[in-house]
Amino acid sequence: MRADERAGLKATQELFWDLITAPEGVRAAVDDVAGHGVDEASLNAVFAGDERLPSLERLDIYANMYFYRLLDCLAEDFPKTLAAVGPAHFHNLVTDYLLRHPSRHPSLRYLGRSLPEFLATHPLLGSFPYLADLARLEWARADLFDAPDAATLSRDALTRLPQDRAGDARFALVPAFALLRFDHEVVRFWRRLDERGGGRGETATSSGAAIHGGGSGNAAREAPAPDTSCSHEETGPSTLAPPARRRTAARVWRKDFIVYHCSLDGEEADCLELAQAGESIGRICQRLAAGRSVTKATARAGRMIQTWLEDGILADVTLSGEVG
Repeated sequence: MRADERAGLKATQELFWDLITAPEGVRAAVDDVAGHGVDEASLNAVFAGDERLPSLERLDIYANMYFYRLLDCLAEDFPKTLAAVGPAHFHNLVTDYLLRHPSRHPSLRYLGRSLPEFLATHPLLGSFPYLADLARLEWARADLFDAPDAATLSRDALTRLPQDRAGDARFALVPAFALLRFDHEVVRFWRRLDERGGGRGETATSSGAAIHGGGSGNAAREAPAPDTSCSHEETGPSTLAPPARRRTAARVWRKDFIVYHCSLDGEEADCLELAQAGESIGRICQRLAAGRSVTKATARAGRMIQTWLEDGILADVTLSGEVG
């Protein structure tokens, strides 16, 4: 292929990409660049079309497919967010999100990483004030699924610490771990949604609802109209009572190929935060000693660390000056 042909192919590929990803749709994008020698007539010379289906309409099909692929991807990563707000609200949320955060990476695995932060200032928060917290929990679960693997600390390795220096030792946590703090009780709400059938994998058609709307273009699509053909189908927001507004915490971790999460009381959350910051076991025990006798604080620390060992969230323990 000659250099001029390669240049022509590159320009055609870039034009194709610009048109199918244009937020306002292919027609608006063509009108926008008409002054640069791109109009419907020139499109027909580059992209195949006929009287039955002109090139512009064919391009619109690709644009629709592109948008709906992104919509489905986000529904897979945020099934509880979809279940909480319903397909119409979720569709509009994705529309707004993609206008602000279009896909920039070859892998769709990263597409939703900015959605929790985006939700924190989105108008939906007026009706669903807990939604950013719920999305943060869901993204942590999705994100940790392919976090790096790591060997976990054994109880034997912990017991080999010199007793007179154990308080100076520091824990290292596995990479597939996250500590989250919320303004709402979203862990309990997540479980209630799960019990209602809003689980991972039940996305576009959970409860018989569709998240795909009609129309043409990309991110400017209309949300789907509620389906009233079957009265038992839940196409709107979840009918569950919203989670209470209360400061809560949770840890999320992966063990083998399964991602888990659980609620934490404030004390354990503080201790894990200290461990993440590289504080010593002695400092963690000091946090537990407030308001307790030494015996009760030691017992509490032992139970907590044993749970961390069993759940596989500790990767190593080292003394100052040692390399784990």
